[in-house]
Amino acid sequence: MSDDDMMYDSGNEDPYEYSGQSGGTGSGGSNDPSVLVENKYFEAKDIAENDLKSGLKAFEEVLELEKDLEDSAKGNWGFKALKRIVKINYQLKNYEKTKETYEKLVTQYSDLLVENEKAMNNLLDFIANAPIIKELFDFTLAVLNKKGNKKACLRLELRLAKVLLQRKDFSTLEKSLERMHQDCQLPDGSDDPSKGNQLMDIYALKIAMYTERNNQRKLKELYEKALQIKGLCNPRISGIIHECGGKMHMRERNWQDANTDFFEAFKNYDDAGIRKQSYQCLKYLVLANMLSGSKINPFDEQRAKSYQNHPEIKSMIELIEAYQSNKIRDFEKILKDNEAAILGDDFIKDYIEDLMKKLRSQVLLKLIKPYTNISLKFISGELNIKPIDVENLLVELILDNQIRGQIDQIKQILLLADTKSGNFWKYRALQKWTTNLTSLEKTVFSRVN
Repeated sequence: MSDDDMMYDSGNEDPYEYSGQSGGTGSGGSNDPSVLVENKYFEAKDIAENDLKSGLKAFEEVLELEKDLEDSAKGNWGFKALKRIVKINYQLKNYEKTKETYEKLVTQYSDLLVENEKAMNNLLDFIANAPIIKELFDFTLAVLNKKGNKKACLRLELRLAKVLLQRKDFSTLEKSLERMHQDCQLPDGSDDPSKGNQLMDIYALKIAMYTERNNQRKLKELYEKALQIKGLCNPRISGIIHECGGKMHMRERNWQDANTDFFEAFKNYDDAGIRKQSYQCLKYLVLANMLSGSKINPFDEQRAKSYQNHPEIKSMIELIEAYQSNKIRDFEKILKDNEAAILGDDFIKDYIEDLMKKLRSQVLLKLIKPYTNISLKFISGELNIKPIDVENLLVELILDNQIRGQIDQIKQILLLADTKSGNFWKYRALQKWTTNLTSLEKTVFSRVN
């Protein structure tokens, strides 16, 4: 039996052992109609593995055979066969038939919806990319509401919200989350502490939504609220909240807090056994670690070590080693050789320029230490960038007081000052005054025009 079947079908089943193989003729024998239905189901599975259309017909035959059984003799085979029919119609991209058979499944087996909730969730996950997926969720919710099962409705609404987030249908998602949030609030509008787990799910989805929409103000507000919710929480949910928190801090250029949040996200995803997200957050952790200027290698941590043989993680290990050793050419070569693994992630790509500037600044500050003056051409060769880019970087470092000196633009030389000299500080004050005056002039000019 495939892994998918193990998740979808209840009970202990062996695809190679049909009930009719016992050879008896009594209630368990091959002539028993219920056994014939069971055998037909497994036969249909085998057919569908090689030919979906033929498999579809075979599963429809299972439904026909089950019709002839008395209600007391009916088992789960019709339920399972109908699920298979939904899946095959989806795989064949026959979405009208997918909708029709799904609604038949939900209506005909409405009493089994909660009992087989995991199977239904897995089915919805399987067909999540169908254009009619929201209609299927809405139909299921309507049936559950009729049965008055509010908890099952909330769980299903949360699953729908994840689908809407994936599809970036933010307008529908926002309304859905607000409605769910209101159901988890006290009459005075405050969050109900007894519904901590549901609230964490809702906050995690809201935070993920505002992260996608780059709404920093709402993101920060929700992030701080989510951290105040007390009680046990699913590590997957905590992982989402800390991952989004890390991205929020990155946008604020708050590298240290981003580093902390990504580490928390990595640990939570690891606890939840979600390897894909664990790998991703480990890469973000390395990025934030380098930008924060930390001298601690994140792969010294025991959990992170267990991931170090993964190809994408190997490239990040090489990257942080080159960065901490101030080896610019090695760093650039690793980026080039692992472009898909590193720069293929848009989030990481957005901060590579910040990272390169920080690395070049580190190398430059170390390079000029022994000199009183040094040519821009020499620095250009060491940093592997154009002289004009060297000049721009020097200006930034001088204005930030990381370098005390001045640039001779005619001779293209950096003159490093004696900081004990009074003339140096007079020159620095004059330079700052000139910079501020130029900035003011540009602002006034832009407003006038």
